Amino acid sequence: MVVLNKLKGIYDKNKVIFHNFSFITLLQIYLMLVPLITYPYLIRVLGAELYGYVITAQVIASYFSVIVDFSFKRVSAKHISIHREDPRMLSEIMSTVFFVRFILWIVSLVFFLGLICFVDVFEKHFLLFLFSFGITFNELLFPQFFYQGIEKMKSITFINIIIRTIFLVLIFIFVTEQKDYYYVPLFSAIGYLIGGGISFYIMKYKYHLSFIKPKKTKIKIYVKEALPLFYTSIICTIKDKFSYIIVANVIGMSEVTIYDLGSKLVRLISKPSGIISMVLFPRIAKDRDVKLFKKGMLISTGVTLMFVILVNVFLEYIVGFFMNESIDLFSIRLFLIAPIFLSIGGSISSNLMVAFGYNKYILYSIIITTVTYCSSLLVFYVFDYVTVSSMVMVAVIAYFTEFVYRLIKSKKIIENEKQIEGIV
Repeated sequence: MVVLNKLKGIYDKNKVIFHNFSFITLLQIYLMLVPLITYPYLIRVLGAELYGYVITAQVIASYFSVIVDFSFKRVSAKHISIHREDPRMLSEIMSTVFFVRFILWIVSLVFFLGLICFVDVFEKHFLLFLFSFGITFNELLFPQFFYQGIEKMKSITFINIIIRTIFLVLIFIFVTEQKDYYYVPLFSAIGYLIGGGISFYIMKYKYHLSFIKPKKTKIKIYVKEALPLFYTSIICTIKDKFSYIIVANVIGMSEVTIYDLGSKLVRLISKPSGIISMVLFPRIAKDRDVKLFKKGMLISTGVTLMFVILVNVFLEYIVGFFMNESIDLFSIRLFLIAPIFLSIGGSISSNLMVAFGYNKYILYSIIITTVTYCSSLLVFYVFDYVTVSSMVMVAVIAYFTEFVYRLIKSKKIIENEKQIEGIV
């Protein structure tokens, strides 16, 4: 009875955190599961090679998603959390973020269309690549940073799940043969557009926000703060997605599906850690709570380790479910080391470096990681050992380097915070 009362007390004290954790978990896990749900079906209907083109189109479009977001998703949640009781400030933040995002979306669309027209293989699958650009609607319209900052994720979670489920079902109904492959990104794009649009509408009218003409000074402030994280995201995305391009062009489109499955499992296992960080971020950023950061990172690491072990135990059955053919599991097992490094490094990045204003360290860590990635890639290329396994090794080595750097810097940041707290 004493234990139950204690647990109830903890829940009552952190009710908002628990609620937002539940809804963010539900949304993020759903978004991760959708590609895994369609994976075996699309492999069977489209074939490994054509599905490799679908993945490649998504990878190219994801570069532009990073540009449109401009890392506002991470930075703006902090400002929303701090000014959540001030409608004027919330309107200002919202207006500035969406103004910059819209400009970047227009520029990205122009460049993307040019890319499709000038690259023969892209032009051959014009509709596939054009519809794949629709994933940028998520970054353009979906105001996750706002709902995360005010710690109210319930309504938009259910809205997005319902809408995207409808368009997920449409894929199974209309994609029945190879010539229907362009429906895959089309239905996804429409789902992102409608889900993001409704979430944006609710944000604006339910919370009585209004569009304010962004001031140049405010734009410069927000852009300057987001810039280190934007550089980080760009470098990180290019680095991570470049492996897909190498596998597709050097090894083959069929092998892209194997690398992609390993990558999807890594992201799925890493997702709980990211959710924990996302939920705790507003509170840590607002209160500069180092103890809460440490607790969150410890829980994230434990949860990630548990999932890594479980997936390894059942990996043969998992791969058998998604793939129509038997494959060597070594490369995927090797990939499953990465979530451990990603969970710790990600927690440090979001809930220590960003939350406490040490954004520059994130950029430095990515620069060091990229140098490691390129060096490792060059070594394998020189020794003519470019396989799916070698590309996985390159990724794991890069993630480990990033993890070590951030761990070292985290100790320095915590010491600085202790000194500041002592002075105050």
